[in-house]
Order: sequence, then C-alpha cells, then structure tokens
Amino acid sequence: MALWKIKYDDWQMECCGEPFSVGDEVRWQLALRTPEEGADAATWGDSFSELEPAGSGLVRGPGATALWTSGERILARPVGLLAVEAHGPGPHDVPETVGTVRSIQVVTEGYAATHAGSRTYAPVAGERWLRAVDTCPKWFANEPGQARRGRGYRRHETGVLVTLETPVGRRDVSPGQ
Repeated sequence: MALWKIKYDDWQMECCGEPFSVGDEVRWQLALRTPEEGADAATWGDSFSELEPAGSGLVRGPGATALWTSGERILARPVGLLAVEAHGPGPHDVPETVGTVRSIQVVTEGYAATHAGSRTYAPVAGERWLRAVDTCPKWFANEPGQARRGRGYRRHETGVLVTLETPVGRRDVSPGQ
C-alpha cells in the first residue's frame, strides 16, 4: 500500500465533481503541480510527493500516475503537489489513479489584496488551515476578513486535501475502464 496526499480544488468539485466519503474507492486523473506552478512550498511542502519520470509527459509512483504539467523536460525525480485534474491541460488518456480515501480535510487558505485598494487577491504563503470531514462538500465558502497593513484580506476554502491509499503493484487504468 502507498499513501498519497492529493488536492481536489474547489472549482473542480463545484463544476463537475461528485462528493466522496472516507472509505470510498475513487478513480481520478492527476497532475503534479510544482512550486513554480502555484504549489508554494511554504504552504504545501508537507503534502509534496516525489515521483519518477514515466515517459510521454507522465510521472509515476507506487499505484499513482500523474501528468507532468511543467513545460520543462523531466530530468530528475520531480517533486510537487498531486492534484485532481478533470479539465486539462494535457491528454485525456492520462491513466486514472484508483484508490481508497483514507482521510479528507477541507483546505482554507489566506488571501491578501495585491496592494492597497486592489480587487486582486493572491494566496499568502504559509497560510493554510485544515479541517477534517467525513465527506467532501460539493460547495465551498469564503470568509471576508479584516484588512491587514491597509490591504484587504479574506479566507477562502480552496478544496480538500485527501489521503488516498493505492495498492502497490496495481496498474493504473485507462479512463472509463
């Protein structure tokens, strides 16, 4: 058995995802997000996975396969945050990772206005809170917050962090199998 930390983004679930519960078997297409692609190490480093190049733009670990979304060639063992990717980019024939959900945590992240008076918000590095739940929600919430250093601030539920157990040695399956 192998355990993987996988992010399921709020917008992916709200768009066309189906809620799942602890103990459910799930089948997901995954992508590996690097720190350069928004998986900030200060926020997500404790959930990073290290995988191996598998050819054709894929990376793989025991029981898990993911799309390598970085435009750079894979030269070493890539490290990043595994995430459910139901909308692309990449080939739709990325093998599905099949496993059993062992835990679900709703992720809340802090966001600050990029400058005073701005309506554009960006994640605050290292600001992440986790709340254990038994079932993934279909919809997620925003919490308006107090201004910080003259800038707007809020907390946003950005999805769930799932611990997925995959059997070692099990081959991933093509979509729809």
